[in-house]
Amino acid sequence: MKRFLSTTAIVLTMSGAAFADAHSEGFGNVAVEQTDFLASDLIGMRIYNSEAEVDAATPVAADAEQEWDDIGEINDIIVTKDGDVTAVILGIGGFLGMGERDVSISMDKITILNDEDGDRFLVVNTSKEMLEQAPEFERPMMEGEAMEGEAMEGEAMTETGDNATVVDGAETETEEMANEVEAETDEMAQDAENAAENVEAETEEMANEVEAESEEMAEEADTMMENAEAETEEAVNEADANTTVITGDETVERDMLPRPEVEREGYEAAEAGMIEQLTAEDLEGSYVYGANDETVGEIDSLLLGDDGQIDRVVINVGGFLGLGEKPVAVTFDELQVLKNVEGDDVRIYIDSTEERLESQPEYEAE
Repeated sequence: MKRFLSTTAIVLTMSGAAFADAHSEGFGNVAVEQTDFLASDLIGMRIYNSEAEVDAATPVAADAEQEWDDIGEINDIIVTKDGDVTAVILGIGGFLGMGERDVSISMDKITILNDEDGDRFLVVNTSKEMLEQAPEFERPMMEGEAMEGEAMEGEAMTETGDNATVVDGAETETEEMANEVEAETDEMAQDAENAAENVEAETEEMANEVEAESEEMAEEADTMMENAEAETEEAVNEADANTTVITGDETVERDMLPRPEVEREGYEAAEAGMIEQLTAEDLEGSYVYGANDETVGEIDSLLLGDDGQIDRVVINVGGFLGLGEKPVAVTFDELQVLKNVEGDDVRIYIDSTEERLESQPEYEAE
């Protein structure tokens, strides 16, 4: 369970068909077991604290996590050079009633539990006092960074000494130059005053011309606006099941996905009143699932329409550990929001796959 990554050493100085055959094993042959985790799934998972002893071999009741304390989420993982995950970096704060800070927790202290619905949870046995006393995790500075900083400091000290000598010799030249600049400044000021008078006269003439052109352009703009309104009304009447996605300077048409009709035990479809009570904090960062509960993306942000209601949702698709993700915009009507009957948990579904969403146009902020 603690082995998420593997390394392969490749000796570049060797060549030949025999070497290629002998070293091709291990590429593309590693399959994910049912009990394994992907790093992308592990990072962002919540960790709970249970006062009672837990047994990883015994499934717990559905919604059992509501009896546990949510102490934080995994922000990062520590991997040895051999590929072993030794610890996770846990962001805590809300549980302690203070600002978030990172602490490290050994993987040996984490128990993976499965509930009756097949969901997995990370549970530890600790206390609020132990977390308060735990030292804050500080990311180490790489050796190369430290050496670079020392080298820059030494160069700065050398340059400072040389510059001091140069400054002493430049003071005399600076005084002479100041006198010359003062004389040139007076001359330039007089030239500028004369130029300003000429510009003022030309500006007044141009203003009169612009005013006349503006009146003509305003009349043309009114005519164009009337034509555009008529064309827009006609286009709205002819609109089909297509929607549009704004990507930078262009608008791209795509087929709107039907809203899925997923049913899950212990959850109910969120009605309009429930959705209005949800905040951006409730939805942003939430995973988006396909009809078969496979993760297809993560909600990045919500876009509001002119009426102040949620109009579109930006979903980050693909990528690994937050890198290489592609933002895709879909309408809120294409999503189904399920809310836990007895809790605050929210699950969001879309009638699509990760590959289909990645084929959609990339969203770029307006």
